Amino acid sequence: MPHHLHEVRPGKSAHRAVRTVFEAPILDERKWAKIPEIDADVFFLDLEDSVPPARKEEARQVALGHLRDPSYFQGRRTLARPNHLTTPWGRDDVVAFAEAGVELLAYPKLSSLEELEELVELLAAHGARPDVYAIVETPGSLVDLARIAAHPQVVSLMFGPGDLSVEMELPLFDPDGELNRVFAPLKAQAVTAAHAALVGVTDIVYAPDYRDLDDVRRRAEESRRRGFTAMACFYPPHVPILNEVFTPSPAEVDVALELVDTYEAVVAEGRPAALTEDGKPILVHDYEKAKALIARARATRSA
Repeated sequence: MPHHLHEVRPGKSAHRAVRTVFEAPILDERKWAKIPEIDADVFFLDLEDSVPPARKEEARQVALGHLRDPSYFQGRRTLARPNHLTTPWGRDDVVAFAEAGVELLAYPKLSSLEELEELVELLAAHGARPDVYAIVETPGSLVDLARIAAHPQVVSLMFGPGDLSVEMELPLFDPDGELNRVFAPLKAQAVTAAHAALVGVTDIVYAPDYRDLDDVRRRAEESRRRGFTAMACFYPPHVPILNEVFTPSPAEVDVALELVDTYEAVVAEGRPAALTEDGKPILVHDYEKAKALIARARATRSA
């Protein structure tokens, strides 16, 4: 039976196929010069965490230049992150991004659906209706996750344990170097809300030693197993690792294609059960997961 790529239900946007989001300090010319060589899917234009207060307006002008002329990114998308609306710079950031025609915006420290609606209303008042990455990094956003994820402009949730650890007064890491285990159920909550809304869900690389690439790979593989669709990072050597981890491998695709073909043949013939070549039953959830993997492989151009 010939292999083919099967259709699955579409999500709200193509951002479920994004694998990597890369952040470099927008005012660091040395690091910014490396951007064309970095094979990430999406690049932050960040005005928040990576910019000191005295240079916020300078950074805004640099970001606006890239929004108006994105050729530096060679066809990859940019993700503009303003400061929060309650800061002295937030409103000016959002209005400037809107008037520059921003198409993709990440909003930090979101606390509720009402706050998200305030943001999109301000953007709309200045002529913009961008897709939104809702950054989940406050207790309030966790409480309101389902409504936030279901908003029609949200295309991905991004889980941010760094700021959560501050607001919840927790150490970021446990004594053994693992991310504080209190975050595991909170991550599961974000993953569940994202998949219910058919949007992406992006984790962030946190590790005691960012130079330990084997450990970063292990953490990325764990995130994928737990349902995340992408990961953000700020260290260039992480990007190829994340791209590989969040792209279904050719071997995974082959197994999925064989499973789908076998299952569909059995259903077409009216037989009661489908079995793999080694005699294991193929359950309907195995079939649906195989179709989803094939669709993701197609979207990430690995199949």
